[in-house]
Amino acid sequence: MTSQREAQIEETFFTKRWRWNIGHDEPHVSTVEGALQQRLPHIDPTSWRTRFELGGVYVNKAAVELGATLSTPCVLEYYEPRFPPEMAAQFFPSFSASMVLYADDDLAVIFKPAGLPSTPPRDINNFNLQSLAATFFGRSVHLPSRLDVAVSGLVLASFSPRMHRYCQKAQSRGWIEKYYLAEVVGVPGWSAIDAMFPLGRDPEHPVLRAVRADNGKAAHTRLRSMGSFRAGTAVLQAQPVTGRTHQIRIHCAELSHPIIGDPYYGDPGPEVRLASFALQFFHPYLKEGLSFTVPKALRPEWLAQYTDAVGEQNAIISVPVTVQAVDLKPEERPNPSGVDLRMQIRGKNN
Repeated sequence: MTSQREAQIEETFFTKRWRWNIGHDEPHVSTVEGALQQRLPHIDPTSWRTRFELGGVYVNKAAVELGATLSTPCVLEYYEPRFPPEMAAQFFPSFSASMVLYADDDLAVIFKPAGLPSTPPRDINNFNLQSLAATFFGRSVHLPSRLDVAVSGLVLASFSPRMHRYCQKAQSRGWIEKYYLAEVVGVPGWSAIDAMFPLGRDPEHPVLRAVRADNGKAAHTRLRSMGSFRAGTAVLQAQPVTGRTHQIRIHCAELSHPIIGDPYYGDPGPEVRLASFALQFFHPYLKEGLSFTVPKALRPEWLAQYTDAVGEQNAIISVPVTVQAVDLKPEERPNPSGVDLRMQIRGKNN
């Protein structure tokens, strides 16, 4: 990998990683903060409290807090934010009521904006969809699947243990239908294709994945060309049958139609034009199918331009929700009072 390519990838990260092996023979410093100040003199020493609260400080792979003592030998790591740490709340997208399309006692359908991690990453605490949603709802939140940081769109979240179990099963069996839309370079010569390139880790960079015919895991994406609404590009509908990291992005690139804006697999730009546009599934406790699309007010500009050009009814080609026969344990059966627990709250699906 060229140094230019590596620098391009590193620029997509929120933090810069520092790592030191500290031995017995090094000048003694009693605290982790002291060791960091000694090694990173460019950082304002008065900012370390805020930096520890933000996270990203590890000793021997375990997160540590301000005031932690330093025992040697050890490995010290710090993920230095590429933004002022006191500005974290302004740097990351916030979570608001308009991002909740649906919620009941067991689950919610929520919108994740681009630039917000789905789950807590190693380098930054609190600023991720799972943590922000947990604060908003006042309860723990489980995400059966995640979206890449750079990708926006719909995410299913579960609240209860019974729904955690069902979502994991539904995810593994393909009962949750997801429809992504991607604007890609060029116009395909095919109307539909099944991309089945096996994927594994890219030996050139730990974050990347690559097509690996030797030891890659099976990966399957159903792709359909939805036509071109502007010169030189096309919109693809993607349905991931499996859920490998960066699967849609790699499969599009492998077919010589990289996603516009993708800094990892072909066409760098200010935004990755990939969105989880529609989500539909069978609710086992309400006994009905639910379908959602990204509301107009939350769509990134490229997606809004596409749906305006082709019309809502033509934006995707979906299939009816399949009714699943689910064997529920007694404690997992629907609310015995028969009261409909759904709350169509805050956001409208329009």
